[in-house]
Amino acid sequence: MSVRDMKGNPGMWEKLGWSDMSREEQGLWAVLGWSQSGWDRNSPPESADKYWDNLTPQEQSAAMRLGFTQAAWDATEDE
Repeated sequence: MSVRDMKGNPGMWEKLGWSDMSREEQGLWAVLGWSQSGWDRNSPPESADKYWDNLTPQEQSAAMRLGFTQAAWDATEDE
């Protein structure tokens, strides 16, 4: 499995455990600062509080590959 299509629903990622994701998906989330322990504890990294324009180009690229647009990223609030 590569990267699944979130079909415009960023909340689908929250329903997955780290071990449910492909290595590619885990790698993309890792670029955004997530680790298995952080994901499993719902302890978001610094990038979760950034607006799209404040993400690094690498973080933006990872987010896009995960299915986020700027609007979706900026509208998503991690809890």
